Amino acid sequence: MIELTLDKPRVLPPKGLLLALASQAPLLAAGMPLSPSAIEIAGGATLLLAGAVLNVWAERLFRHSGVGVCPFTRVPVLVKRGPYRVTRNPMYLGLVCLNAGVALLTGVTANLWSSIAYAIWLHYAFVLPEDGFLKREVGTRFDEYTRSVPRWLPFASL
Repeated sequence: MIELTLDKPRVLPPKGLLLALASQAPLLAAGMPLSPSAIEIAGGATLLLAGAVLNVWAERLFRHSGVGVCPFTRVPVLVKRGPYRVTRNPMYLGLVCLNAGVALLTGVTANLWSSIAYAIWLHYAFVLPEDGFLKREVGTRFDEYTRSVPRWLPFASL
């Protein structure tokens, strides 16, 4: 098992999302005028909606449980309700969905590279270090949780 012990990253996930979105600009400019297909618009809108719902739902569960929303903050309880029943990282997954949704909605599918890069950055800068942090914070309860809920996607054990 990989456990990273890094200092808290200076760029937090929402700012990372802005950077990922900004990185789409060159291909957007090159693709002007934009002409997304109906499928791209539908897929992009679906991902944007899914990302927004995941983030708002997960954030509200954290706040109602007294858990800090910012990474590496106080964890008095392990939240296992709502989207946390199917993914251990619904907020990060939601952010990646938002970025991918923009790429699809604009019809510049080559910009999906930024979603992949963003997901990789989140995984190594936050997800893996937070696993170690949560193990220290809540102990064996986190170990039990990791055995029953996948890290990113409900159908993958990444």
